[in-house]
Amino acid sequence: MFDTKKIHQIISLLIRIPSEFDNVYIVPEAFPKEAAALFKRLKLPVRAVMDDTQAGKVYAGLSIISTAEAAEKFNERTILIVLTQKPVPFIQTTFDIKKQGGTWTVPALVIDSIEVIVIYESFMTKELRQLYIEDGFSELNKSVNKLAERFSRGLTAMLQPNIQNFKYKFWGRSINPKMTYDFDDTAIVFQGPIEYANNYTAETFKFYRSIYPNVPIVVSTWKGEATNDFRRECRENSVVLLENEPPELRGPANINLQLKSSLQGVRYVQENTSAKFVLKTRTDQSMSYARFLVYFKNLLETFPPKGDKLRGRIIFLGSDIHRKWPFSPQDFLSFGHVEDISKLYDIPFHGKQGKMTYWSKHEKRRTQINDLMNKVVFDYNTVTEQNHNLFKLNRMMDRFYWPEMYIARSFYEKHIAPVDPTKLFETSWKFAVDYSILVDYNTIQLDWPKYEKDRYSLDNYFGNGGAFARWLDMYRNFKIDWV
Repeated sequence: MFDTKKIHQIISLLIRIPSEFDNVYIVPEAFPKEAAALFKRLKLPVRAVMDDTQAGKVYAGLSIISTAEAAEKFNERTILIVLTQKPVPFIQTTFDIKKQGGTWTVPALVIDSIEVIVIYESFMTKELRQLYIEDGFSELNKSVNKLAERFSRGLTAMLQPNIQNFKYKFWGRSINPKMTYDFDDTAIVFQGPIEYANNYTAETFKFYRSIYPNVPIVVSTWKGEATNDFRRECRENSVVLLENEPPELRGPANINLQLKSSLQGVRYVQENTSAKFVLKTRTDQSMSYARFLVYFKNLLETFPPKGDKLRGRIIFLGSDIHRKWPFSPQDFLSFGHVEDISKLYDIPFHGKQGKMTYWSKHEKRRTQINDLMNKVVFDYNTVTEQNHNLFKLNRMMDRFYWPEMYIARSFYEKHIAPVDPTKLFETSWKFAVDYSILVDYNTIQLDWPKYEKDRYSLDNYFGNGGAFARWLDMYRNFKIDWV
């Protein structure tokens, strides 16, 4: 996640370089083209790139030289710009470089590759399209969508820091007045490795604690994950920290890690609190819609289950793929009665890789499935048992298991009813209609910085909203009676 305050500090330091230094050398762990374009646009006196493994080559019009060769040219007006792959907590530092006659201490400015791209894109508001033409990003002129995405990202960085910066987003009380709810019948379980970038996990539970002062909050993670500072923040915010032993078999896509940490967290709530409901969420995601727990509880009260296998429905994040991929509610978030969510993760560990890699290994079968999907009308209120294409698709899709498919289907088979592979889609729709509720990520204002470059394209991941509307239509119109 971008730290707007840090980015502004970096910009002010970059702007000062031409007046304070005559020799700039780049030390790259990562070197995006935007960095070279930015340094050129700011008229930085960049002499060369320092890289012992690539000495003698040229990158983005800059010569690459060895550290020893560069050191011989250092003087009192020399500075290094270090481009890192991942964010670091500091901006300015120094490096000791050996040269003839001793060691030379050189000041350095440290920027990570994402930060430098954001800084470059913020300059678009001044020169817009012409900037890209001059700097050689000609492919953007061919794609209105890509150009619009660049513009929106740069404008957001400059004009709406509350979107870029976690603390501004959650703690700007003039924009987001503080609301609190005093109920204690609902718990929150964070599951997964702790996200330390911008103190993300801790800032998230602090925000939740400020809204829901009485709800039990649990972070269920792994031994070796928590630092002393993180433990202190847990204590200060009345957050229970569970440091679990990881399972010997992680499973494909870390599915078994998710199952164990989720189940351990929910069982702690079940055995040690009086909470009736629980939200399972990820340590690297947050919701900035302050009434999210109120919203979830209202949904459960409004839509009771149609069957008797669960105490209530389970709320999942929905997406466009739910109708076309059986048992595919997103596995990031689940909300429901504590005993139901405990059952959701009380399923066998995934024992082998095969079924989750089937899609990537069988290109011919992928083509057949895509062709069939284009022929099938996924209309859950008119489809008939004699739909031959759907029958064939059912048999093919029985081979596929991604994490969300494995969790939802295994849960259904263990705790609700057996699954007939020839009626896979119909059973999946029945699960949604009888026991689930699918909600939209944009309703709860979900933030997920895992894929930083795609953070403005979550619509592409979840579909462009409408998951709840599609679920509601399914709920009202589902007429299949042979599952």
